[in-house]
Amino acid sequence: MTRTLATGVAPILGARDFLVARTAGRLCAFDIAHVVETMRPLPVEPMPGAPAFVAGVSLIRGTPTPVVDLAAWMGLPSTPPTRFVSVVTGARHVALAVTAVAGVRTLDPEQLQVVPPLLREAASEHVQLLGTLDADLLLVLSAARLLPDDAWPVAPQDGVS
Repeated sequence: MTRTLATGVAPILGARDFLVARTAGRLCAFDIAHVVETMRPLPVEPMPGAPAFVAGVSLIRGTPTPVVDLAAWMGLPSTPPTRFVSVVTGARHVALAVTAVAGVRTLDPEQLQVVPPLLREAASEHVQLLGTLDADLLLVLSAARLLPDDAWPVAPQDGVS
């Protein structure tokens, strides 16, 4: 799935679309307003001195783009990614390395209240470090949600969708 979207902020009221991805056995939902596209992983060049959750830098559409291993950021065991989810953070893009992309799901505000935020699963020291390094990316990840497995019954357990 390659999809380019406008980078505006989604309306607060009413149902919103979320991109559902799987990483480290967890389903994560990202507000589609922040998603630029999904793609197969590209080569990643390690960045010396970068935090452990930063896999490195990848050349995406001719632009050096940081790649964040979402499982490592949450303090979970990493597996090789099968997809990158490119998100817009302010004026820049960041690629999130995930196990699979399941698709887009519309969630209404009531559903959003009962699912935990992605930040709850993140390693607290990683949240603090990310906040000092990239407040815009922390804002995007703050809007992401963890979904229960039954919220997306057809989501692949492994591999690319």
